[in-house]
Amino acid sequence: MQLEFGKNPGEAAEIILSVGEYLDRLNLALGAEAGFVQGEVTEFKESHKWVSFTLKDKDVAAVLKCVCAIYTFRRMGVALEDGMLVKVYGKPSVSKGWGSLGLWVESIEPMGEGSLKKAYELLVKKLTAEGLFARKRELPEFISRIGVISSRDGVVLQDLRKNLAKLGMSIKFVHTQVEGAGAAPGILRAIRYFSPLRQGFAGQAQHDNEVDVVVIIRGGGSLESLQAFNNEEVARALFSLPIPVIAGIGHDVDAPIASLVADAEGSTPTAVAHIINDTWSPLVLGLPQLTKELERGMEGVMSDLKQKVALLEQKMFSYFTRIFRSFDQMLARLARGTDAIGSRLKVIKEQISRAEGLFAIADPMHNLRLGYSITMTGGKVVKKRGDVKMGDTLETRLADGSVKSKVQ
Repeated sequence: MQLEFGKNPGEAAEIILSVGEYLDRLNLALGAEAGFVQGEVTEFKESHKWVSFTLKDKDVAAVLKCVCAIYTFRRMGVALEDGMLVKVYGKPSVSKGWGSLGLWVESIEPMGEGSLKKAYELLVKKLTAEGLFARKRELPEFISRIGVISSRDGVVLQDLRKNLAKLGMSIKFVHTQVEGAGAAPGILRAIRYFSPLRQGFAGQAQHDNEVDVVVIIRGGGSLESLQAFNNEEVARALFSLPIPVIAGIGHDVDAPIASLVADAEGSTPTAVAHIINDTWSPLVLGLPQLTKELERGMEGVMSDLKQKVALLEQKMFSYFTRIFRSFDQMLARLARGTDAIGSRLKVIKEQISRAEGLFAIADPMHNLRLGYSITMTGGKVVKKRGDVKMGDTLETRLADGSVKSKVQ
């Protein structure tokens, strides 16, 4: 059905719509009027489901009711309060329940230095109460793998690289917009990228290459240009990273909330590089001192060793001197013993020679060879006549044999 407006009822076919149908058609037409609206916040209210406020135009005394789902509002990361000047984006709609025109808000951005300052102060107060600024984790020693979140446009990355010590450090860089409130979604994606465990394709968990620290940097700027770094969702995402965070977001007056949440903070990329370099100080500065101490220790050890070696040499010299002396004494004793044995052997030889002469004289065979004989009977030597009797068998031994005979 179509309803043509601007004509008299009699000039068009009569079409009757219900209130709901009419509002649906009206909201469909109003949807094309989505856009940005600027005004002062009044009547700000927040519940567990909705956020509502009124935008007021002081110049013409005009007001516009605004409403936003609480999860959408929290995702924006902006703190609101009555009196703040903001720019919102939304779609106009007429509520069926109330029949009133309002704006369904999709984004909110504080406008003007005063409103930005107020939003900053409100969020600082809120996050301070929750303890997000109190936790400061120690940076790991010897940082070598650095995750960097920044824009490739500009010189901050070059400044960081130039001032890092030449210690084999590697940088994994993620580019994102860093200017204005619209930069927050990109910064959030970059932070999630460096989370050690993130969701991959088909819902599967996948591990990213680990980094030792995450660095978020940009050049200085106005409070308006730094809105993304004063965003509540960005602050909470940085706080939730299990990896230590270093912020290098320069600002002369108020430190960006991202810097307050970070575990360490430097005003410039150069200062951030020095913070990272300092994690190597125990080695870079301590190594020469350790080398000197090691050298002194080695000198002391060598000196003690030389003394011990010299003492050992003395002991060995004394020991071998005693051994050689004992050996000489043993040789002298051996020589004397040899001489004594030689003399004794000579005496024994003479004694044996005399004994041999006596044995030769006393040898029965000697006498037998001289013509003597030995007569035996019953195994006994016959020495006299009475040693034999008639019938005995006698055996007479001669030099060349024996003769047997019988007594008759």
